[in-house]
Order: sequence, then C-alpha cells, then structure tokens
Amino acid sequence: MTTPEGHPDHDHDAHGPTFAPGSLRCPECGEPARPVPPRDWSLNGFTPRPAASHHDGTSLCPVPGPNGSQPADPIGISPRLTMWQAVRQSWLVHPYWTVADHLAWLDGEGYDTDDMTGDPAEVVGRWLAEHRRNAPVPRPVDDRRVYMVAGGDMVAVFDSAEEADIMAVTMTAANLEPVTLPLTEAQWEKAHAVLRSQLPHITVTDVRPGRADDAS
Repeated sequence: MTTPEGHPDHDHDAHGPTFAPGSLRCPECGEPARPVPPRDWSLNGFTPRPAASHHDGTSLCPVPGPNGSQPADPIGISPRLTMWQAVRQSWLVHPYWTVADHLAWLDGEGYDTDDMTGDPAEVVGRWLAEHRRNAPVPRPVDDRRVYMVAGGDMVAVFDSAEEADIMAVTMTAANLEPVTLPLTEAQWEKAHAVLRSQLPHITVTDVRPGRADDAS
C-alpha cells in the first residue's frame, strides 16, 4: 500500500514518510531537508555521519562549529502526520467513528483528501479495516485468567501471577518441583473436576478472594 503522496514508508508497509514533505529545511540555503544521513560522508571514522541531508543526498550547508566547519542542523516546523497516520491516531481515540466521520475530521484538520489515490471513502475505509484487523483482541470478561501452581500432592490456585510466583518459590524451597500454569476460568474448572475424580489424594487450595472454602 502507498500513501496518497506515493512515498514508501519503511516503518509501516509504505504508508508514507514519518516526516511530511517540506517540514524541514537547511538554514543556510533554505532548500528542503530530510531526516536521512547524507549519501557520502568524507569524515567517516572521524566524526559521526550527520542525521540530516538535502533531498539530493548531500550534506546540509556548512556552518562554524567547535571543531571547524560542520553541516548545519535542519530547522523547520514539527513534522505533520501523513493522512494514514492521522487516521490511525483518530481511530485509536474514536474507534467507533465512521468513514464519513474520519473524512470530515481530516478536512477540518486541513488535509486535502482529494489528493488521495482513489476514492477517499474507499481509501479511508480500507485503512480502518486494516487497523481493526491488526488490533489486539480484548479478552472477554468471563475469560479471566487463573494461575495454578502444582507441586508434590498440592495444587494452589491464584488470581495473580505474582502470588503464584511466591507459592512456586515456597514449593521449590520444599523440594516439590512446582509447575505454574496460566489457565482460563473454564480450563481451571475442567482441571479441578479431573483432580477431584481421578486424583482425590491431591490437596487443592483455591486462595482467590471469596474462594477460601473451596479447598478440597
């Protein structure tokens, strides 16, 4: 995928440069600058390669420095987000906005959506679909994690990994060679039923709040 400007983005599958065109310039000649080291640097091995260059790949114009002449530092306004980046940012803040909402917001922020390659609504819709597809899937409320620590003829269940780790250390000190397993609530209920039916000699202690009477 490419941005409306058609520039590659090495940070995210060619969605546009991190720095918007024209946001940086050389303070001496006024030509546009880019946050990319110059193509050729004659002082390799002596001084670090500068972080910026003219768009043709040459160093920025020289200015006096503490050790003689050195390339100038670029100046300019803060970099402006590309449209793809702006849509992603607004989607993170307003995940339920429609394509029309995003287009109206872009127009209000001064972005020229007519510069997009293709129908703006289709382009923004495709971007939003990609954001939603790549978003982390939240765990259902009823899919809470429990932490089971098993060692010797003892099993203990906790609702936090930190408490489970403390129990594992205690069991290790007692030479019980514990095993800690993170489980969903449903997985633990199945495991508990198996323990009760097939390994009745195992002592099961559920130390989660409200479960103090669940020891078996």
